[in-house]
Amino acid sequence: MPTTRGWLVAAAGALLLVGGTLSQYQELALLGALAVLAVATAALAVGRPAAVTVTRSLPMGTRSSPGRSVRVHMSARNTGRRTLRISERVVGPDGGHDVTLPALPGNGTGGSDYWLQSHRRGLLELGPLSAGRSDPLGLARSVRVHGATDQVWIHPSWQYLKAIPVGNVADPDGEVDGARAGTLTFHTLRDYAPGDDLRHVHWRSSARLDRLVVREYVDTSQTRVCVLVDDRPTEDGAARLDEVAGAAASLLATGVRASLHCELRLVSGRGRDSSAGLPSLLDLLAEAEPTPGADLADALHLARTHSQGDTAILVSGGLDATDLRLFGQLGDRYSGLFAAAIGQRETPPAPDPVTLIQAGDAASFADRWNEAPWPR
Repeated sequence: MPTTRGWLVAAAGALLLVGGTLSQYQELALLGALAVLAVATAALAVGRPAAVTVTRSLPMGTRSSPGRSVRVHMSARNTGRRTLRISERVVGPDGGHDVTLPALPGNGTGGSDYWLQSHRRGLLELGPLSAGRSDPLGLARSVRVHGATDQVWIHPSWQYLKAIPVGNVADPDGEVDGARAGTLTFHTLRDYAPGDDLRHVHWRSSARLDRLVVREYVDTSQTRVCVLVDDRPTEDGAARLDEVAGAAASLLATGVRASLHCELRLVSGRGRDSSAGLPSLLDLLAEAEPTPGADLADALHLARTHSQGDTAILVSGGLDATDLRLFGQLGDRYSGLFAAAIGQRETPPAPDPVTLIQAGDAASFADRWNEAPWPR
């Protein structure tokens, strides 16, 4: 297919050919015809590249952190007889670019390593591989893409905190026990919420109360910490969300190390728990992006439909008094409510159930948090 240069040469040649013909200027018409013929010949000569088999591996794993280099090993085999130029497309939080790799000889194999480095939290997408060739004059180029794409999660920077405050000790006779839903001990009856298992509906009580209620079971050996990350757009965009994600990562890492059952929820809707370990939680923080339309009120309403817990922590880059008032209404579901305002200048008033910590970035948040006299 003609390149941009090729199309320009062909267009100029067509104009010269038409103008020379109409003016009976044979030399001008011949020059135009040669230009069009050159582009057509280049396109035919380039042809369609042969298929390439691609193998991509990440010897250092698919997870990294900002500023740390990631090594990618590429192995490819050219099934055709002509040499191909190959490159890899890389798209990440710092933007997209093409990584040029050594040419692949005809009927040959080749391998190459290249290094990537991202200075921001986010998701790197590697591939697909582009293989093609062009004519010496750059008039035509033919490219085919091969292989699948791979992802590398760049986790936010974090550090362990001194402690995570939890509420009441697990007690199946208490109203707030912080235990996660399980199948060991019957705890209470509660209203049905969308997504509940219909096998847990208590039909006798539902008939008596004229509404659906379900049996709730608890594992009394674990307390639960819910970290709610506000991914609504802010004035600083993704940069402020990077700091919010870093603060949330520190909280989750500390909770997982303390063997607490941790849940991570984004205001935009996605969520995970610590049953798959800390890396899975950090993956979701790496994927978080400012999401227009994310509604904090909806996220807090959803939090009310889940089983009661010990501690809920809201981490945000743009809190106001209304947000904190809505968050404070979770006081009947969680025995401890904490909010972290990261990067915002104004200090919103917090209602009595909520403990507010304000910090300029994730690092200063860790300092402020560690200064607080949390119970160990």
